[in-house]
Amino acid sequence: MSPSTLALSQRILARLMPPAQAEALLGDLLEEGRLRLQTESQVSVAGWYWMQLASSMPVLLWTSLRRGSWFITIVTAVASYIAAGGIQFVLQSALSPMRTSKSVWPFVFLLSYTAALAACGCVAASIRLGAARLLAFLVFAATCAMLAITRPPVWYEWSLPVLGPVAAIAGAALSGRLRRVRL
Repeated sequence: MSPSTLALSQRILARLMPPAQAEALLGDLLEEGRLRLQTESQVSVAGWYWMQLASSMPVLLWTSLRRGSWFITIVTAVASYIAAGGIQFVLQSALSPMRTSKSVWPFVFLLSYTAALAACGCVAASIRLGAARLLAFLVFAATCAMLAITRPPVWYEWSLPVLGPVAAIAGAALSGRLRRVRL
C-alpha cells in the first residue's frame, strides 16, 4: 500500500470514527492487504482495500451521525430558522393594521425580522453554542437565494443580508450574558 493511500484512508477514517477504532480498522485492513499481496497483484489489493473502505462508509456515516453533536447543532439551527419564520409571521399579523402606511411598513417588517431572529438566536445558542452561527449562515444563504430569484426593493436588498445574521449572532451574545447572570 502506498503511503499516500494510507494517509488518505487515515484521514477519512479519523473523520468518521474515534481514533482508537479507526486505528484498529486500518490495522486490520493493512494486515489483510499484506496477506493478499502474497497471492494477488498490488493493483488488485489496492482495489480490494478501497472496496472495503467504500462498503464500510454507510455504516461509518450512520454511526458518526448518531454519535456526533454536529447533527444536534444542525437540527437546532434549522428548527430555529423555522421558528423565526413563524415568530415573524405572528408579529407581522399582529402589526398588520400598520400595513396601511407604506412608509411605516418597511420598518415594522425589519423590526419583526430582527426581533424574531435575535430571539431564535438566543434560544439556539442556549441549546447548542454553534447553532446560532449556523442559524446566521442559514439566514444569509436563504436571503441571498431569495434575492437572486426576486427583484426586491433596494432597502430590502441591502438590509436583510446584514441584519438577519447580525440579529442571530446578537441573540447568541445575549444568551451568553443571560447564562453568566444565572450563575
